[in-house]
Amino acid sequence: MTKRVVVASGYFNPLHYGHVSYLEKARDLGTSLIVIVNNDFQAAKHRPGGMKLPARERVKLVRSLQCVDAAVEAIDDDESVAETLRLLHPDIFANGGGTKPTELEIKVCAQLGIQMVDGLGIQLLSLTPYTQHYDWGKPRNASIIAALTGQQSPEHDPQDDSKPFAELWMGDHPSGPARVESPSNEKAMKKKSPICRAASLQEVMHRSPSMLGQLSESKQLPFLLKVLSIHKALSIQAHPDKQRAAKLHAEKPDIYKDANHKPEIAIALSDDFQALCGFRAVTEILEMLQHVPELATLMGGAVQQLEAAAGDEEKESEALRQGYSNVMHSSEDELKNQVQALHDRAKMVVMKDDLHKKIKDCFRLVCMLYEQYGVDVGIFSVFFMNYVCMGVGECLYMAQNVPHAYISGDIVECMACSDNVVRGGLTPKFKDVDVLCEMLNYKGGPPATLEPVELEKGILLYSDPDIQEFQVTHLSIPEGGSQRRLFSSEGPAMALNLCGEGTVTISGETQEVTPGKVFMLAAGTEPELRAKKEMQIFVACCPPEYFRSPCPSPSPTWTIRKW
Repeated sequence: MTKRVVVASGYFNPLHYGHVSYLEKARDLGTSLIVIVNNDFQAAKHRPGGMKLPARERVKLVRSLQCVDAAVEAIDDDESVAETLRLLHPDIFANGGGTKPTELEIKVCAQLGIQMVDGLGIQLLSLTPYTQHYDWGKPRNASIIAALTGQQSPEHDPQDDSKPFAELWMGDHPSGPARVESPSNEKAMKKKSPICRAASLQEVMHRSPSMLGQLSESKQLPFLLKVLSIHKALSIQAHPDKQRAAKLHAEKPDIYKDANHKPEIAIALSDDFQALCGFRAVTEILEMLQHVPELATLMGGAVQQLEAAAGDEEKESEALRQGYSNVMHSSEDELKNQVQALHDRAKMVVMKDDLHKKIKDCFRLVCMLYEQYGVDVGIFSVFFMNYVCMGVGECLYMAQNVPHAYISGDIVECMACSDNVVRGGLTPKFKDVDVLCEMLNYKGGPPATLEPVELEKGILLYSDPDIQEFQVTHLSIPEGGSQRRLFSSEGPAMALNLCGEGTVTISGETQEVTPGKVFMLAAGTEPELRAKKEMQIFVACCPPEYFRSPCPSPSPTWTIRKW
């Protein structure tokens, strides 16, 4: 085994867990670790009157750590450890998250061929999430996105209402990477941290991969956390499986931005969250057809095929495929005539009292979608797909190849890190109808929903064994209360404080947490969260099984609830 000597440095006064984490990660870079402890002369210049222990005591403390093979006092008389480095001549010089090498240290490392590694020991990054202004988002002063990012104002220009606030992205996807505000605290910024204020999260993770734990080799987050604020319906869409995603990305990289699949969950933040998700049971679709002759006309012979297939799952799937494809491939003239007739019928039906609520709800939805999109084939998906209304905390699960469309409300969304969407209607964007109809899962039945598991009072876990890349924890911390929690020992965690005020403390260092605060925790970090006003925090991370094996066993802490 090739010996690789690592050198780390610092004042270590007081010595705290953050230092230990930094030194442990430095030790992992090689076969032995030597720590340079800044001397008393340097300490006096660095913090006049502020050092509590002399260098000889600090050396003894550092030397006692299990991860440290040797500790020495610096021989330098400036703020660097350049001359001590020259004397030791290690293979690697490792720096922590709050400091960067001085010019003299950089010069010595270049002269002696010493590899430099920055950013070790970073435990928390404050982030500015990426805001998406899609057409379906809510106006500025009605959007939770603008509220979380501090962009609501009663004095704003009314013309700004034309700029919707739709999504908040908290991750490293290249289509909308979060940006780093600072490293673990503002003091580090004043000490010329290697983490640049405005650096993208991607850049920081490539420069300081140690904070990613077992993801340090890939230097990527497998998940993406979002908040959505929905004013009008999103497109009829589905997300491809990995094999198809790779094929679509290779063929149309300008449309399909990556080669990953995109299972996702949506947790309602408001009681008006509405969505279409998955095909209805065939018996329900046949019931709908009795009240929607326009749909029957567009389906053509597939109506009889569907009736004949009832009760045979394989034949139902094929008939449903044929019927939905017929509708989605309708000619422009035929579609215009049938949508107009459907809208006319819907306006009359919603006034009647003798129809089942489920049927009337569908016709109300037709009226709303017609007002938003006019003549659009996506309107007929109302009768094919399950219509779901959810309250705060309820969660919908969209697996690969499952058709869906969000209609209204505010949600926290988490997904595998991808932006692949195959659209078929209710959008001015590119519609890939052939691909959509080919890829969909045509198995009818109720939509999949996740019921959170209460790990302890105030802590809910949203997880599913079919989702390997992510799980979401929701913490409710009452005023004056606190929670100390390790979200992942193997990988990083992404956190959003939805509302309330408080603090986050890590290794004795405390930051204020205000509404909309987004921060990423390094692997193995156990923060203490304390609420001054009741806080609602959502935290996404990889489930433990993600790091165990390619085929993780089901988790004992989940349940699936069907509507």
